[in-house]
Amino acid sequence: MNWICIGIAALAALCLYLASPHQKLWPAALKYARPLNWLAAPVSAGAIASAMESYGGWCGLFIAMSGFMAALVALPYLDAWLGARHAR
Repeated sequence: MNWICIGIAALAALCLYLASPHQKLWPAALKYARPLNWLAAPVSAGAIASAMESYGGWCGLFIAMSGFMAALVALPYLDAWLGARHAR
């Protein structure tokens, strides 16, 4: 269940990252920026709620937010790495 909560939180972070004008992972997502921003809130709330149900209050909150923050840190690096691979 731990990995499921982290995966859902990472999906919420992916929604926020794809709505960013600086991303190049999926350029077509920019026309869906507003729905992606709106979708990130209930998805992250669902990740927090499911983690809190399984692990308790603060522990669940920190599990979900750790997955969220890890994805927000990793996605720009993934974007840069894929961009560098395609540039060669």
